[in-house]
Amino acid sequence: MKQILTGLSVVMFLLVSCKSSTTDTNAGNTNTENETHIADNNKIYKAIETGDVSAIDTLIATDAVEHDGPNGTEVKGRDSIVKMLGQMHTQIKDLKTDVITSAGNGDYVFSLVHITGTPTDSSMGMGGKNIDVRAVDVVKFKGNKITDHWGFTDDAMVNKEMMEMQKMNSADKMKK
Repeated sequence: MKQILTGLSVVMFLLVSCKSSTTDTNAGNTNTENETHIADNNKIYKAIETGDVSAIDTLIATDAVEHDGPNGTEVKGRDSIVKMLGQMHTQIKDLKTDVITSAGNGDYVFSLVHITGTPTDSSMGMGGKNIDVRAVDVVKFKGNKITDHWGFTDDAMVNKEMMEMQKMNSADKMKK
């Protein structure tokens, strides 16, 4: 289960669209700059969803950090992050996201998203079982490059998934 949550968090890194934005006058960002940050994150999401991660290189800073990488580890550097995100496309078939809302505030973009898909194998912890999770994604920009990502999942939904896994495991053991 931890692997699936980690994987989903990575996917959330890409789950941003231009549904809303705000201005942070203290940071000096305009609505246009916020919209540009949101649009750039949306490009990353679309690249992962389609499997074309070549566009990601130009949007992620060389020294970027994924703070919620596999098994709770940090993934450092654009090349490592791009590789990890490319693997997400192959590990989750029919990956879809519904960006409920997103907003820009200075150098940060925040998104509330609903993620669905089916892992293609058990490398994410639940091969063949549908993913259905809500999460918040926070991305930091410096200039026009993404430098950091943090992902936060809906604990109630995660707990429900874990209980379903336990039931499935118990049922499988009883059959044997």
